[in-house]
Amino acid sequence: MKSIKNGLTILVAGLVFLLNLGINASSAPIYQNPDSYLYNFHGEAIAGPAVYRVKKVITDVELGLGNFKSPQDLFVRHNRIYLVDSGNNRIICFNQDWEVLDIISQFSRAGQADSFNNPTGIFVSNSGKIYLADLGNRRIVIFDQHWNYLRVIQPATLSIDESGAKSFSFHPRKVIVDRAERIYVIAQGIYDGLVEFDEKGIFKGFIGAPRVSPNLVDYIWRRIVTREQRERLALFLPTEYSNFDLDHKGFILAVAAGRGIGEEEVIKRLNPSGGDVLRRNGFFPPVGDIDYPDPEIYPELKVAGPSLLVDICAQSYGLYSVLDRKRGRIFTYDDNGNLLYVFGGSGRQKKHFRVPVALENIGEQLLILDSAANKVVVFEPTRYARLIQSAKKYYQSGQYDQATRMWQEVLKHNSNMELAYSGIGRSLLRQRKFKEAMATYRLGNDRVGYSKAFGLYRRQYISQRFGMLMTGLVLLILLVLLFKKMGLFGQIKAALSLRKTSPDQKWYLNLFDSLKYALYVIIHPFDGFWDLKYEKRGNVLAASVLLLLVNLTYILMRQYTGFIFNTRDLNDLNIYLELISVLVPFFLWCIVNWALTTLWQGKGTFRDIYIYTAYALTPLILINIPLTMISNLITSSEGAFYYFFLVVALLWSIMLVFFATMVTHHFELKKTFFISIFIIVGMGVVLFIGLLFFSVISQMVGFFNNLRTELIYRL
Repeated sequence: MKSIKNGLTILVAGLVFLLNLGINASSAPIYQNPDSYLYNFHGEAIAGPAVYRVKKVITDVELGLGNFKSPQDLFVRHNRIYLVDSGNNRIICFNQDWEVLDIISQFSRAGQADSFNNPTGIFVSNSGKIYLADLGNRRIVIFDQHWNYLRVIQPATLSIDESGAKSFSFHPRKVIVDRAERIYVIAQGIYDGLVEFDEKGIFKGFIGAPRVSPNLVDYIWRRIVTREQRERLALFLPTEYSNFDLDHKGFILAVAAGRGIGEEEVIKRLNPSGGDVLRRNGFFPPVGDIDYPDPEIYPELKVAGPSLLVDICAQSYGLYSVLDRKRGRIFTYDDNGNLLYVFGGSGRQKKHFRVPVALENIGEQLLILDSAANKVVVFEPTRYARLIQSAKKYYQSGQYDQATRMWQEVLKHNSNMELAYSGIGRSLLRQRKFKEAMATYRLGNDRVGYSKAFGLYRRQYISQRFGMLMTGLVLLILLVLLFKKMGLFGQIKAALSLRKTSPDQKWYLNLFDSLKYALYVIIHPFDGFWDLKYEKRGNVLAASVLLLLVNLTYILMRQYTGFIFNTRDLNDLNIYLELISVLVPFFLWCIVNWALTTLWQGKGTFRDIYIYTAYALTPLILINIPLTMISNLITSSEGAFYYFFLVVALLWSIMLVFFATMVTHHFELKKTFFISIFIIVGMGVVLFIGLLFFSVISQMVGFFNNLRTELIYRL
């Protein structure tokens, strides 16, 4: 069983390396719904201290108002709480002590009684006007602060242009009003963004349409099918918005009703023209959970897939919270998109939710409406959450020293909060303690801050030691000139010449010559690879040494690349897996190459392929080692040079492999290109068959183990 697992690991590692995706550490999915956690830089969910505790639970039974029926929205304005009891077609207004102030189910319109039909959203402007999304009646009803009817917005259809070439039925679900009294509506079945009306209720158009993100397979399939088949295919429709809110600057914070794998713009901050200005500068974009169970791997879990965000709540100092209906969690982010904390969960306990639908705040308290449980849970922050909020408040107001003290207190509660280290690093940077700031930024995995601190520290270091460095450089130049004038270099070269060694050391001479010839091959590929095969300028031993050096280079790069450019978790570095990730694709290339070129009448043997492939990797050795050292001496703004030479080394080696294949097998350029493609495809096929084989064997072994266990217990 152990050998099977090892074989499976080898094949997976080879496939990952072949696709150049890297092997990234990943945490296990969160199975037990912890009440509080946070994602670190490497995407691992780290449990943290409690951030909110339940202050009270408001249920329909306790209020004595009869059973709620599918309540859908909450809103707070001027310490008044508005609850939309959708199934009962009524609005209930409470004060902050949850005493009932009003129950509105009917109103007078033009002298006649009118009522609601499945209201789903409510908004109260600063002036006290009440806007209600009456979904069943397909209208927005507007009242004054005393619930006196003012007017209604009830267009039968909405058209994009005057010709009515594209029209939509109006089914409003949510509504908000900005400071200029422009009215924005989320309407059911409309994928063109938010519906905008002016202060008089005149339709103005759509803003903030979500982008369509079809996957590559769907896109290609639509290009190759016939017109009739294309018309029968499903449309690429963008995701509808599920809810929105206004932040302290009057921008619209909106959340989409769902997302696909890799989609990052689930949350948007829309300016008046509909442009998205949300900052996404955190370790991961604000999308809710980034690590969630795969139902194919963990079928026992009932909930799978990405978060389903259904509401958003703007808070003070640029903070905002979003509600995940799928797992009953609340995610809070700052204005830069950094995740501050996560809490909540699904269940029947009073601190958990069954079907959460709305999120609001009143002061520092958070209110969550659970539609299935007919309850409103009131949360108050713990000291840990208050410290984080205070740190952000002080930082926003420019009181950096106080913010630093708050972050230091945060670390006493949770030493895994990387954002706290970044906050302290910013304070140290302003105090010109660059070296200390670098160390703190490193603890916080803040590479942007680290790069800035490193650049300033490098400048400070050079300026303080400029005289000493220049003196050393001048002395070095003088020493070189002196050695050259005295002819010492020639004497040293003659003393070290392997040509004068004894006959017993002849294999050293051959190895040295073969390794030195690799430098000629990478500059003169056609002559070099021809001589490798026909003049025997290379050998298996030298090729093996080069392959060993490539492995060593790869491991050193993984371990010792500068912090700014090395995003891997070094604690999870597995030297054996790193070796496998190089050796597996190397030998797969050699084996598949030999198998296919033999069929295509290639002239190279397996030995020739092994040698020329190893020699073709020489640029990786020559460039990556010095590049690893240089990566510790440059900042992120200078990283273009680092990545440029990385690409040069890779492309250079690929080019050499291609030319070596052409020269060794006596292929033409076109034939070499196609055989190279077939070799790569063949490598993928071999990996697939290998994975399938080990999977079947593993299942068979598991079956017989289970059978043996059953027999033991039954007999």
